[in-house]
Amino acid sequence: MTQSIEVPVQEFALDWTMSSGKGGRVGFAVSGQVTLLDNKRFYKIDGVLYISEGSTYCRDIGNPHLFVRRNGVEESGRQWGWETICSRKSSSRLCAMDAYFVRTGYWAPSDRAIQLSIGAETGWNRKRSFSPTITVRLAE
Repeated sequence: MTQSIEVPVQEFALDWTMSSGKGGRVGFAVSGQVTLLDNKRFYKIDGVLYISEGSTYCRDIGNPHLFVRRNGVEESGRQWGWETICSRKSSSRLCAMDAYFVRTGYWAPSDRAIQLSIGAETGWNRKRSFSPTITVRLAE
């Protein structure tokens, strides 16, 4: 039987507002927590992506498909590379239900932080845009 020891949890929250040319706005948010498990050998990101506020229907901003992505930062400043950790959800689906996600991965001794951001794909050409990045520090 494996025993998992958890260290203190780091909570995060990130808000992002998308605007349309017609003057409409919709606010999106991601929040949750990051935990180191099994004597700092693995990390676990547990979160939810949702619509936080909006003055227009999502189609007025192009009904983008939203997702959450993560990146890791090592002590030297080297980064792992961005990876999608939440399946793409259309904004109209987010109106009906929040998008919950869990991501686990290996945590090396040189790792220090996890970066998170919200991404959006709009239109037939899947034009991508990204929110500002939030950094969750897990080691000093």
